[in-house]
Amino acid sequence: MTTLPQISLAKLAADATRHEERERLRLACEEYGFFYLEHGIPKQQIAKAIQASRRFFALPQSTKERYGHAAQDVYPTAARGYSPLYGEVLHPDAGPDPKELFDLGIENEDDRRPFAGCTRLPDDALAPGFARNLLALQSTVVNEVVPQLGMALADLLDMEEGWYRRHFNPPTVLQRVIRYPSTGGTAGKHTDNGFFTLLLQEELPTRSLQVWFGGCWVPVPSLPGSLVVNLGDMLQALSDDRFKSTPHQVVHTGPAERISLPFFIYPDVDARLTSRQGKQTFSVEEVMLRNFELIWETGDGAGRARELQ
Repeated sequence: MTTLPQISLAKLAADATRHEERERLRLACEEYGFFYLEHGIPKQQIAKAIQASRRFFALPQSTKERYGHAAQDVYPTAARGYSPLYGEVLHPDAGPDPKELFDLGIENEDDRRPFAGCTRLPDDALAPGFARNLLALQSTVVNEVVPQLGMALADLLDMEEGWYRRHFNPPTVLQRVIRYPSTGGTAGKHTDNGFFTLLLQEELPTRSLQVWFGGCWVPVPSLPGSLVVNLGDMLQALSDDRFKSTPHQVVHTGPAERISLPFFIYPDVDARLTSRQGKQTFSVEEVMLRNFELIWETGDGAGRARELQ
């Protein structure tokens, strides 16, 4: 693999190109589980979110920890807020990762279900533009990217008409901002356990993201105007293993820190889903809670990390 397949969101939506582009998407899902998606998100909107995130992470440690898991009024508490360096374990053999992060989601104070509610975010005086720019980017991603890609993937799964709208109205979104320190930031090898993940990353010369393909780790550089998409374990299960949830890791050795903006997309947390052939059935809530237990409580890693040696 010299480069990942490139899929156009605009072509997925256009009548004249939809069929051909969805066939290219199907091949990408079956052969790689990773692909670039030409997205159309304003470049300046991404840049503002990255700049505001960098300012937040530059705050004193004691200030950032005021917005940690213990300060969040959600369940599980690890679903929102700040986590310091060495706070998260994505692979048990690697141990805690040298990265720091902040998690948020779709903000709804009346929603008390797991992975929902409101995030305690720093105000504009403390972290200028942090909440505002991250939530603006979330709105663009959730409203303009997720539905078009999600419906295309549901069609490829050959689900019944209206399946996507029924189970992703709204989706469950775990939005994350990650800071990898220079010359040593990592994220242990793992798979994502959701439906799919959208990754916006800085256009840096270092190739920190790596995908397991063909028996080796292959670097995935940033591509201007595109985000990286990887399929999750839920989508692999719903495809009866036709589509790949591909292992990946981050090894950042560049001279500058790296800001990464992933969006983990899940169905509605109340959904109970069955694959087209009926071989796989699962509760979204149960799968998500189990994954958080393995990461944050037992240290056994994310997704299928325990299968990756």
